[in-house]
Amino acid sequence: MCGLSFFAVKREVPGVQSQLESSLAVTKHRGPDASGTYFASVGDYQVGLGHNRLSILDLSPTGSQPMFAGNGVSIVFNGEVFNHHELRNQLIEKGYSFKGTSDTEVILQLYVEHKEHAFKLLEGMFTFVILDEARNKFFLVRDVIGIKPVYCYSSTNGIYACSEIRGLKSYSEVTADIDHDDVFEFFNNGFLYEPNTGYKAIKKLMPGTYLEFDLLTGACETHRYQTVMNFKTEQNLAADVSSAVTRQLEADVPVGVFFSGGADSSILASYTGEADLFFAKYEATEDSAVDMKFSADIAEHLGKKLVVTEILDSNTNVFESIDFVAANTEELVSDYTFWATYRLSTEARKSGYTVMLSGMGGDEAFAGYPRYKVLKHHGLIRRLYPVLNALLKFKLFPKQLDKKFERLVSYAQESYWPLAYSRMLGYFSRQELKGFFPDYSKREQHYKQRLESVLVNYKGDPADKVKCAQHFDLTGFLSHNLSVSDKASMLASIELRVPLLDERVVANGFATSSAELLKDGAPKAPLKSLLKSLLPAALVDRPKTGFNPPLDGIIRRIGAERLLSEFERIYQYLEREEVEKLVTNHFSGAINNTYKLWQVLYFERWLKLNFA
Repeated sequence: MCGLSFFAVKREVPGVQSQLESSLAVTKHRGPDASGTYFASVGDYQVGLGHNRLSILDLSPTGSQPMFAGNGVSIVFNGEVFNHHELRNQLIEKGYSFKGTSDTEVILQLYVEHKEHAFKLLEGMFTFVILDEARNKFFLVRDVIGIKPVYCYSSTNGIYACSEIRGLKSYSEVTADIDHDDVFEFFNNGFLYEPNTGYKAIKKLMPGTYLEFDLLTGACETHRYQTVMNFKTEQNLAADVSSAVTRQLEADVPVGVFFSGGADSSILASYTGEADLFFAKYEATEDSAVDMKFSADIAEHLGKKLVVTEILDSNTNVFESIDFVAANTEELVSDYTFWATYRLSTEARKSGYTVMLSGMGGDEAFAGYPRYKVLKHHGLIRRLYPVLNALLKFKLFPKQLDKKFERLVSYAQESYWPLAYSRMLGYFSRQELKGFFPDYSKREQHYKQRLESVLVNYKGDPADKVKCAQHFDLTGFLSHNLSVSDKASMLASIELRVPLLDERVVANGFATSSAELLKDGAPKAPLKSLLKSLLPAALVDRPKTGFNPPLDGIIRRIGAERLLSEFERIYQYLEREEVEKLVTNHFSGAINNTYKLWQVLYFERWLKLNFA
């Protein structure tokens, strides 16, 4: 895992070489082991390739970047290609030779052999830039799942790209204006669908695509080179998962596992040999006690070492963790688990690990979230809306569901399904959003157009809301999780690998019917079945607790008065009256608005720390 920074702009643009150096400096955490640059003039453009290296494979200088093929072809690469051994052998049979053992060199030689047709042969998690001076072109490429992000800024002068937004901002031409439609989308979901970031002119390259830029004409095109379903195999799930874990254990540095005691991380733990398990312990709650017990029991059964890291927030500065999340997510993503992932990654790094495996992605690939069970009964829930609304109005539902029941009612209320799904994912109702945004109708129309651009690429049964949600999550909920995990782990200079997002494993889940995914009413039934073949039933049959941070306590400690004083900054985006109502209702005990207040507070800190 590494970080890249790149530009291709007209020759008259001044200062870009030093700005690339600055870009690498502010993203040094992504690759503390080495840095390198290459500058060239091609056609009417000046081009710069920059790289920060976190050494994982081939720790010698032969793995350093930028890397050159000797014929005007060069590369900077972030990530891992997990089928590089097979590809290397194919190239050797064609007469190619290699200086080292890195996967970077395999990509480079594969491009020399196949040009852009090489991209569809790659399996893994990656973004990279290939500069081909002989053809007067460069290519920017992203993996098909979208595990590794890359951010782009285009102008009439050319294009800039970087692994992180903070690196893009080092280029003086890059403007960082807030996109008001992104703000509206954020308050619908708590995150943004790709390619949006919160900034008008900064976008992500979409998964499974590459950008081709002609350095003679300035023509720029984006092409889709791969889809997930092309990786469907005839193997069973156990074989796909076993193969994925085996490939992703390869490293020339120590490898560990992030572990929660849940199904996904337990599957990984069962396949990963001697690797230590790292567990995050929050403040004592009923859920955390369940997680701790099962994690310890599974580790003992597998004969593995369990390293427990306490994630406790400062008693003196309640904003320490909040500000850290708001500053480092970069995109609009109000996910407090960023803090826990960073803390865990820091502990793993202290313990001597450079690579960690995570069970992330199993819930999206195999319909593991409780909401998928609700989606299975979409038609019934829509018909029950009047009843559900009455239960909400008179508070005739279990108190432990107070944060979820309102979202269920909001989901049932919407007739346009993609918008209804946002109500299920987000915390705010249509009524609250109308209170936030005076121009609600216009903003909603823009947002529906964005949702339609996602829906149009769904090729399944429109009535199957479980499969439709999986499609939406690929560039929505999952991409937000991947962004959080990438940045939080890289801040600690840890490479995070996600075997359950191996292309074959995801294709297996996406090809499985809703009925099989939710067999007998159990989410992600195929993964649960696999787990039962690996562990005793007593260690498998457990409640799903999730990775829920202690936001209730954080909001309570901040208090109403401090929140209201901090919120002054946001009233150019949100209406004061609706925000103050959230605070008043929460602290009066009328409604538990913890998650809503957290999202508003995150937005306020994001504004403060990124646009001060």
